[in-house]
Amino acid sequence: MRGPLEINLNHPIEIDRVRRDKLTVASFNAIANFRTNSAEQVIRSMAQTFGVPRRVIRHLHPDDANRAGDMIVSMLDQAANSFR
Repeated sequence: MRGPLEINLNHPIEIDRVRRDKLTVASFNAIANFRTNSAEQVIRSMAQTFGVPRRVIRHLHPDDANRAGDMIVSMLDQAANSFR
């Protein structure tokens, strides 16, 4: 699988005195088991994928959240295309 494994946040966040300026894929299994049937499931799946608390995902700027989601979709597409 090719492509970036992390994204730099255009709008860094700080929660509990921990500053996050990038998200890095922590679990490919979480990507394979990504759930999209509700907003809470998407937040949970993104948190598992990036190995961060759900609060981090909830506080992402919408642009950063969209970029993170696009990266996950791209990775899923690449994996699906590799089986063809």
